[in-house]
Amino acid sequence: MSGIFSFIKHPILGLLENSKQLIPGLEKAIALYYDNTNGQLKCKGLGNSENSIIEDFKINDIQGSQKLRSRRFQFQWMSSSNLPFETEQIGKKQFNIFDELENVVLCIGFKNTHDNNTDLIFLYLNHNKGNFGLSNSNQNLSTSDKAIIGNMSSRFLNVFLSQQLSDAETLIMVNQKVKLLQNENEGLTQRLNNVSENYLASIIEMCNIHLNSISNEYGVQFSFAADAIEKLQYFNGNLNELKNSLTESALLALNMNFGQQQEKIVLKAWDINFTKSTNIVDNTQQLQVDDRYQKTVQLLNKLEKAARSVANKHLRLTSENVGHSCPTPISAPAISDALKNHQKKLLSLMNNYPDKWPTIRNEFRPIKNILSNVNVS
Repeated sequence: MSGIFSFIKHPILGLLENSKQLIPGLEKAIALYYDNTNGQLKCKGLGNSENSIIEDFKINDIQGSQKLRSRRFQFQWMSSSNLPFETEQIGKKQFNIFDELENVVLCIGFKNTHDNNTDLIFLYLNHNKGNFGLSNSNQNLSTSDKAIIGNMSSRFLNVFLSQQLSDAETLIMVNQKVKLLQNENEGLTQRLNNVSENYLASIIEMCNIHLNSISNEYGVQFSFAADAIEKLQYFNGNLNELKNSLTESALLALNMNFGQQQEKIVLKAWDINFTKSTNIVDNTQQLQVDDRYQKTVQLLNKLEKAARSVANKHLRLTSENVGHSCPTPISAPAISDALKNHQKKLLSLMNNYPDKWPTIRNEFRPIKNILSNVNVS
């Protein structure tokens, strides 16, 4: 199960949790420390059972506790009777954690850089050497024993604390680097989107300017329908070829409207023919997809090519015309049945490959109906 790094919590809590590994058989361990996250003095304790958890204690003597924290020392042996405060465990009856006179209390100090006082850990040992597994466990701890135990315990916990702080700094640095890379990636993506949008806007502006020149030349007001503008965005060839295609499309539309009102002619998507442009994006190239999608891809490719053929002939993009333009002609009901059977996979492919099959996606009504029904629902 995932969790958080131990050093994300207050470092004193990490020391408290590892105090049982330092001295086996501790009666308990108590931490008195300043929590900079909320500006409060806190006291927490850990019992000696294997399943013991850190519990909160209420501090009754704040002034005495702060006085003790104001002192500077590496470690100090104290008697539970001369400690200047008592605590009450939250949710339980009042309990004096320092009234066990049979224990010797090792107090180790750690500088708190946030309030410049000393955070304290109190380790409760026996008077004798029983905590250390020595054969003569009834022998009391001597002054030299206490000096050695205090010095080793202080060094061990300080090394552990230094490692925690170092790991925390490393994680902060790594997170800053990751955040920087994320921001750079988001910025690059935005710049690419802006470039793409500007390019498409420039293409449309160039097409409008060219179409206006044709309008002025022939005295007819040409304009693009919305689907024509969308189709122009798929062009990826030579701009001169695009101009030539627009000229041919406009003149063909002018001829097709001969004998009718010709003051305004709106070019639709099927009026514009890119067949002479060798660089037009091929949206029916083979996709590398899962085998279960292959038949759906083949169906979409077949309909896309047939729809392009119909559009190039300036015919209506009906199911009947598209079906007749397939390599093996199929009926309109057959197309409807095929689309119904492949609907879920079709929607998935259309969503995952938004640049594929532009003709049937934007102009073939049976496909447009499927897509619009999903958007509505």
